[in-house]
Amino acid sequence: MSSSYLLILPFCFFLFACQNKPSDERNESPVIPVTTKKFSSKSTPCPDSLISCAEVEIKVPFILDHPSADLMNQSILKELSMIMENLPPDLNSLQDIPTKIDSFISQHRSFSKEVDFPQIWSLKINFDILENNENSLSILLNTSIYTGGAHPLNDISILTFNPDTGKKVIFSDILKDKKSLKSLIVQEFRRKRNLSDAVNLTDKGFYSNEWPLPKNFALLAQGLYIVYNAYEIGPYVLGTTELLIPIDAIKPLLKD
Repeated sequence: MSSSYLLILPFCFFLFACQNKPSDERNESPVIPVTTKKFSSKSTPCPDSLISCAEVEIKVPFILDHPSADLMNQSILKELSMIMENLPPDLNSLQDIPTKIDSFISQHRSFSKEVDFPQIWSLKINFDILENNENSLSILLNTSIYTGGAHPLNDISILTFNPDTGKKVIFSDILKDKKSLKSLIVQEFRRKRNLSDAVNLTDKGFYSNEWPLPKNFALLAQGLYIVYNAYEIGPYVLGTTELLIPIDAIKPLLKD
């Protein structure tokens, strides 16, 4: 993640300060009980004679004791399935995760036999609770995958749920004016970066002066938190672009 584009660093330190609890231990006094399921493994020996190693550490959220738990857990599982889509088998339940981990380590072992230099692979998935109240549950999944090459693949996914229905919240659920939000996002970016409207964002490395609505967002008490992962609005070198649009600025665009 490029530090030059970490626009709301103080907010992020506060936002992500929460620590994940041990496996199956519940967060203290949550509105919606969220547990942490842990999975980990590594190749044996690690490192081997070629100084190669594959390590996996996965911590994922799982919701219990809530009327909408099944629907929310299905959405979480679907997101995890997309993250690990290149690792067989299909992810039908959390019980399939150890098999996917075995696939990752097996792929590392097979590839290591084909080359004569060290292979250091890693797969890490973690999560943070952005907001958990009677109106919203927002979960951030943070993934880092490295299988060689110039850099790891880092990705953030945000899942926001309506606790009453268990359904994942999308922009059409909360917004009455998507076009205005797209403009507001770029305006807020320019304001935080002290860039005038005359500055062409393509000169700063971005693909365009007009950005699509982000895939990952959460409407929090502080405002609208949005994330653009690498390659969504610019190349990898620009890293992840994060913004928090103050609640007063976003309110006129929200449905009643």
